[in-house]
This record gives sequence, structure tokens and C-alpha cells, in this order.
Amino acid sequence: MTDATAIPAEIKRRNPLINKAGLAMLERLREHRDAPRWNHAAGDRLIADDLEALARFEEQLVVAPRQKSPELPEHMVKWIKTGLAVVPAFRMRIPQEPDVCEIWPDIATMSREDIAVSPEMFVPDDADLSDLIVYRTAGTTGHSLLVPHSARAAASYQPLLQHALRLHGVTLEFSADNVGCFLVCAQARTVTYPTVLSAWNQTGFAKINLRSDDWPRQDSVHRYFSDLQPLFLTGDPISFSEMMRLGIKAAPGALVSTAVAMSPSLKEKLAAIYACRVIDWYSLTETGPIGFGCPVSNSYHILSHDIYVECLDSEGRIVNPGERGEITVTGGRNPFLPLLRYRTGDWGKLVFQRCVCGSDVPRIEELEGRAPVLFRSASMNLVNPVDISGALREFPIVQHEFVQHKDLSVEVILRLIPGTLLDERLVAARLASLFEESLNINVVIDNKLGDRTASGKTVPYHSELLLED
Repeated sequence: MTDATAIPAEIKRRNPLINKAGLAMLERLREHRDAPRWNHAAGDRLIADDLEALARFEEQLVVAPRQKSPELPEHMVKWIKTGLAVVPAFRMRIPQEPDVCEIWPDIATMSREDIAVSPEMFVPDDADLSDLIVYRTAGTTGHSLLVPHSARAAASYQPLLQHALRLHGVTLEFSADNVGCFLVCAQARTVTYPTVLSAWNQTGFAKINLRSDDWPRQDSVHRYFSDLQPLFLTGDPISFSEMMRLGIKAAPGALVSTAVAMSPSLKEKLAAIYACRVIDWYSLTETGPIGFGCPVSNSYHILSHDIYVECLDSEGRIVNPGERGEITVTGGRNPFLPLLRYRTGDWGKLVFQRCVCGSDVPRIEELEGRAPVLFRSASMNLVNPVDISGALREFPIVQHEFVQHKDLSVEVILRLIPGTLLDERLVAARLASLFEESLNINVVIDNKLGDRTASGKTVPYHSELLLED
């Protein structure tokens, strides 16, 4: 192999910038003797213009003006006015030629339901749809959601991750000679694939699942980690807990915990076992990354200059700095999903005073609403909430509450889509495929679920089992 023309066309389509060294890394990941049974193929789909834009974005993370107070920053006012000219969802909420700052508290908020019902209203009139891709949210906190996205916006996670790592004192050099990252999952079913990351100099990346059925031999997962030695790992607390339980040996520069918050005790155990920084990461598919865990305090610093964060009470009113409210985000870098006062469903306190770490970047304290939840089958195999969300997805459900008790019995309360019917036995049978037939699963239909709370929301998953066990 001497030039790019020898790279297979399908690989080139998924990774337009892949070179000879990148292809060698991809083949090493994919064809390794102990590689998992891959079920998907993916690539970053970046082109040269994207790399230049990502490099500029990385520089702006350090030098660009950002939110320093509750007031709407001038650069965000300009961004909103630009969006008003082309984004239907903005025009629905803001009158023409407004004083944005003056009317700000009265602008109607956006929600997850808006994206689910009318995603097309978020896409700008002048958007180039040739770059459109679709992500499905994981469903760790409720039903999954289809989100329009772009390759460049997805790749922006990389400079944001690197920025957070550096602020924790972790400097990594990515190249085609090393594996940059494993995304570690512990689910009944999930897509798994290897790829290379053009923005990180063709370094290797793999999304893997720890479930034993995904690997060719009993010790394959251990040998795969040992041989490839990823520079850092991302995953959720459930995945890292399972990795620890399996005794997988690795020497990552950091563990970045995504999706849900990690308990202090689990963080301490992981930091001790893997001798590295354990960094909390606050991100939603809809908003992109919002914050990262402070190196010193128990809070999340706002990551980027291109979002504005506020906190609202249950009635949609802005709360004072330091008061508890729903995290609400404006801005973002996803060209197909610009957000205007998007209510995340997560709650916390937005603080502007200088942090004990020395940073004057705003931070979120007491973030809540996305705690990790552990479930076990009748034979004590781990069951991820993502798997439960996938099982319930096929039914006409608006909301659900799923509870597992210490005796492993399960109670499921469902609110149906108006005008639909559902046989509870069908749901129980579907869940039994995850939890095993011997487990007691009680399914109840309650079409007033959510009506008994001021916000209309429920806690979709609850377990009496401890993640640290």
C-alpha cells in the first residue's frame, strides 16, 4: 500500500481523510485476534474544512468571550438574532426586531417534546442538508430521541474533551501510533465498531461492549485492553463499575464519566484501581457538552463559550444565582439543532463567584436528575437502563417509572399515548427477556402518571441496589 488510492472506497466514504497510517490502525483494531464481534461500521466523515474549523474552535475555547454573569452575553444576542432570520422555532417564540435582553424572561422555552414532535422546526431554512446525520439518544433518563446532527458538531466533542483533560492536568498526544480512546459500554445490546479520528491525527477509537457474548474467547476483553492500551476511556458509571468487577487491567490517562453522575465512593475506587483522574462530564445529545467536573470542587464548570446557561423554576421563571433551578441551555454548535432556552430536565444551582480551583468560569453545583441506576437479572447479571429503554421503545408509552427492589422484584408503571391500549403481559414478557423468566415483574397502567407532580415529570428509573456493590 503506497497511497490513498489503495484505501477501500467504503472506508474512504466513512473516513474521507484516512491515510495509510490511519488504515493500519483501523485494521489493528478491527482484525485483532481478540477483537470483539463488531456489529457496525462508522467513521467521522470529516473533510479538510472541518479540521480547520475544529482547530479554530479549540483556540476559541481558551480566548473567546464567555458567560461571566446571569446577563445574556453580547455574542449570544448576536447569535440569537442571526437565528431569528432562519430558524422556524426561533420565529415562533420571538417577535421581529426585538430587544432580546428586554424580552428574554418572556421567551417561551423549548423542551425534549418539541424536538420529538417537530424536529424540522429547528433546522435553519438555509441549512445544507447534505451533512445531516441522525443520532438516537441513549435513553438513560427516559425514552430515546432522534436528534438531527452534523459530522463537525459530533467531532467538536474531541477539542472539548481535550480542553477538560488539560484543565485536569492530563495532556495526551494522539497519533496513528496509539489508540486514543475506548468508549466502554455494559449493555445487553449496543452498536460496536472501531474507527480512526481525523481530528486527533488518525488515532484509534473503538466503541466496545463488556458483555461476554460480544467477545470470541473468555479472556479476550482482558487481552484486547492489555494489547491496545487506550490513552483514556469514556463510559458511564455502570460500565466503569462492570469493568472494575471484571478485573480489567488498563493504564488510562483518565476515565471520563458521561451520561450520568458518578457517586464519590465509586469515583474513589476507580481512581485508586486505575491510578488516574476520574472526570465527570455533563452532556446531552441535544445540547452537546455543557460542563465538566471541577478538579477541586464538587461542581461542573461550563465548558464552552458558545452556550448560555440559566436556571428556571418549575413555572419557567429565572431563579437568582445560587438558587436551585432547571438547567436551561441556549446556543450550541449543532447547525441542525440551534437551541433557545432548552430545558434539559436536570436541576442544579448556577454559581458565578470564583471557584476554589481559581477559575472564574460559571459552574453548576448540586447537579441532580441523572443519577446512575443499577439493575440485576435473576442470576445477578447486570442490566443497563439503556436496555430497558430499548425494550419499552416498541410500546405506545409516554412516560414510565421502573423500580427494582432489594429482592430483585420489578415494578413498572406506564402512562400510555392517549387513545391507545396495551396488554401488560406483553410488556412483562419483553422485560423477562432481559431479567429472566424467574424474576417477578409487575406491570401497571396509570394514565395519570406525572400528573401528581408540579413539573409533570417522573423519575423513570429507580433501584434499591447499589452501584458500588
